[in-house]
Amino acid sequence: MSTLFARVFRQAWATFEHTAASDAKFATNLHALHRLVGQLTLADIGLEPSLVATETFQQPSKAPCTYVGVFENDRFAMSVFVLRENYTMPLHDHPQMHGLLRVVSGAVQICSYSEVARRDTVEPKDGTLRRHVLVVAEPEKIISSTAGDCAVLTPTERNFHEITAIGGPAAFFDILSPPYNLSSQPQYFFYRKVPVPRHLAEMEPLGFGGPNIRPAQEDERPRYVLETIPNPEHYYCDTVHYSTPEFMYHPEMGSSTTPSSDVNV
Repeated sequence: MSTLFARVFRQAWATFEHTAASDAKFATNLHALHRLVGQLTLADIGLEPSLVATETFQQPSKAPCTYVGVFENDRFAMSVFVLRENYTMPLHDHPQMHGLLRVVSGAVQICSYSEVARRDTVEPKDGTLRRHVLVVAEPEKIISSTAGDCAVLTPTERNFHEITAIGGPAAFFDILSPPYNLSSQPQYFFYRKVPVPRHLAEMEPLGFGGPNIRPAQEDERPRYVLETIPNPEHYYCDTVHYSTPEFMYHPEMGSSTTPSSDVNV
């Protein structure tokens, strides 16, 4: 465990515990956190290289993804995901979240989308919510452990994405705020991508509407409709226990601070 990771944790605490997104200090704190997270390595977090070894994923019973819950409270969560080579974490959303993603081993390709508008309907037979989200595609991004960079998502930008390990297994560390499991947090969904018909892509699509829509003539990014789907059967994770470092139990953090429980996504 490194002093850098302790600094990341304390900066995340300062960013998400003591400042709201509307606070003038939030942007400054988030920028400082971004800079620190961009330096992290697998060793800094205290994880073994064997976690990302090709041989590990050659075991017959091995899941295509490994999840390590690092920390979670009611303000933010830290975790590590390890993906098998060429495996794609399915397209999913991060509703109303800020997030940072840092590759700590290998490399990933991230395909991200930003919401323009949405339409929710309820199936009359079983009450299932069906969501269609009009999105614009952001430029694809490849992030590696040597790039010193990390991906950023916000409540309105790049908060739909799918992630693929390229050139071998890959591990990424992420910080999400607020975490998924809050009772007040909107449910997350998995999606499939549906091309928008040309005659709709060039105008305001029927049935959507909304204040965030910009005419296609003003935005050359490709548009798609994302349609909710059931949790993909191919997406499941093994979990690895994380030994919580002492600095995560600092007295000033209060009684609400606990290590993360094992959850997926």
